[in-house]
Amino acid sequence: MSDAEDLVREFLLESHENLDRLDGEVLRLETDPGDAEALASIFRTIHTIKGTCGFLGFSRLERIAHSGESLLARVRDGQLALHRPVVDALLAVVDVIRAELAQIEATGEEGAGDDSALLDLLARAQQDDPGPAASGQPPAGADSGESRVVDSSVRVDVGVLDQLVNLVGELV
Repeated sequence: MSDAEDLVREFLLESHENLDRLDGEVLRLETDPGDAEALASIFRTIHTIKGTCGFLGFSRLERIAHSGESLLARVRDGQLALHRPVVDALLAVVDVIRAELAQIEATGEEGAGDDSALLDLLARAQQDDPGPAASGQPPAGADSGESRVVDSSVRVDVGVLDQLVNLVGELV
């Protein structure tokens, strides 16, 4: 496996882990819209994905993450209240990111999907009077099942791994 493939694999693994954690943070934020810690955690996750996408050349995914980050920045800065359309738009961004990650994992490349529904949803969410919730969902690029990268990987603290190797050595 090449260094570039290793970087992409690590990016996919880390992104899936971060998005799984983000789901819980969104629920926390939905329950307590004033939870600055949850908002900061969500912002950092999206920001990290955006930055890594830029580094790896995934421009569509970077653009999607940037749009979610912009929405979160307005909420964080107090320019936009956290209301149902904002949460729905945020969850739609996460769904599209997950679909793109699955596309990248399956093919090694980004999909060429149309993000106009997502961008429209984000625009409506940022209005002072958001109106009714979006009727359409953004397009899905792959199934929402767990990724093979996540299924075949385990992260273990180096100290725990060292202890395990030492114990195996003692057993031998």
